[in-house]
Amino acid sequence: MEQALHDVLLDFEHLTILTLVAGLLISASIRKVSGETLDDRKGIGKVRCSAYGGVDLVAALILMAYYYSLVLYGPQQGEPMAMSMELIVANLVLFLFQVTIVLVTVQWVGGRDPIELFGLRRVTLLQWSLWAGGGILVTTPLVLYLSEWTRIEWLEPIFGEMKEQDVVDSMKSNTGLGLRVGLVLTACIAAPVVEELVFRGYIYGVLKKFSNPLFAMVVAGALFAVVHVNLPALFPLWVFAILLTLSYELSGSLWVPIGIHAGFNTYNVVFMFTGLGEGAP
Repeated sequence: MEQALHDVLLDFEHLTILTLVAGLLISASIRKVSGETLDDRKGIGKVRCSAYGGVDLVAALILMAYYYSLVLYGPQQGEPMAMSMELIVANLVLFLFQVTIVLVTVQWVGGRDPIELFGLRRVTLLQWSLWAGGGILVTTPLVLYLSEWTRIEWLEPIFGEMKEQDVVDSMKSNTGLGLRVGLVLTACIAAPVVEELVFRGYIYGVLKKFSNPLFAMVVAGALFAVVHVNLPALFPLWVFAILLTLSYELSGSLWVPIGIHAGFNTYNVVFMFTGLGEGAP
């Protein structure tokens, strides 16, 4: 069953990549026929994408190729993967690699200010608290519902009963303080910051510049969902990613999806450590 689940994930990723390539080519053809240039385009929402250029598209494609390799060659769903400090450190190194690509391209190559580009000064602490709090209250129960609905209505009728992820079981059973602290810092701080910077801040912004907001939102969200290599969570995380993008567009600040993402992950970690349930994906 694990191989079948992984094959479905690969098929979904291949379809996402084909959609990405076709969308970029169609957008370029439309611009050519209409005579419109990238500089003429007016963005929708508060996310600024006019500063992005061809080098950003190349960097974004490199990141997407990296994520493709993670799904293609990384651990398959159902493959035993116990949590350890070595695994946490490896994840942090990979996070650093992704952040380096984004910041080097944005600041050193493009000469742009990341704080301005990602709207990190656009909301006050009070505004951020209201945005993030409201977002957590909306997204967490929705994703929980979609997770159960997807598992019961779609997956189990086809693949049979879905067992708990090994990583979830490992988190519940491990009592080491150092490992637990490392997991909390990674899941609740590092992952939200890095994933939002890369997927919402950079990949979405670049795709928005070279296609259109709706296409960029859907494709970037699909990439975010599939890279978690968890078929039961694929659709819920896709919806979650789209909602995070909407919060970014409406607020204009990357701090907002970071806050929502951090709260969502914190909810999951608390439930896993306390043994009260699996939480959301």
